[in-house]
Amino acid sequence: MTTKAERTTAYIIETVAPIFNRQGYVGTSMSDLTEATGLTKGALYGNFENKDALALAAFEFNSRRLLDALEAELGGEGGAMEKLGRLLGFYRNYDVFTRSMGGCPILNVGVDAQYNHRTLAAAARETARVIEGKIAVVLEDGVRSRELHLVVPPLMFARQLFTMIQGAVTMATITSDRKYLHNTIAYLDILIRKELGK
Repeated sequence: MTTKAERTTAYIIETVAPIFNRQGYVGTSMSDLTEATGLTKGALYGNFENKDALALAAFEFNSRRLLDALEAELGGEGGAMEKLGRLLGFYRNYDVFTRSMGGCPILNVGVDAQYNHRTLAAAARETARVIEGKIAVVLEDGVRSRELHLVVPPLMFARQLFTMIQGAVTMATITSDRKYLHNTIAYLDILIRKELGK
């Protein structure tokens, strides 16, 4: 059973996570956070040492949601091709998935924090690396089971695949046009079947 303090901390993180993600670290003021949570500045600082700690907890909350969702797609039953298909299906509707989060946390925080918050920027980079690693494991398993044929190391292909997906996420975000995401995913689906399938 959780304590009242733990429930308050969880409430704060869940409430402020999309605000930090949407507005960025510098663009989010303490008044934004007190207004959203209905708590005083003192109550927020009673749960978090400072704005930095709160921003990092907010990113980690969004990052965990993303990683858990990807693990559900990549860690379930089925072969490598099926898992890659589920990965592409997830990203086909990624903008819908991230809407309640305030957008893609890797893109938003990674770009926003690059020059003004090294810890947040490092956390975004680490999340991207974890995703690349999850994709690489699926590819390695597919090569080992002889389901997939790769001419480059699995991690190299995983990084390129994720780069193309994240590029599509970026363009869809910048232009507010889902076609960038849908067209790229459709292309990747064909590419994977032609290049990796046996």
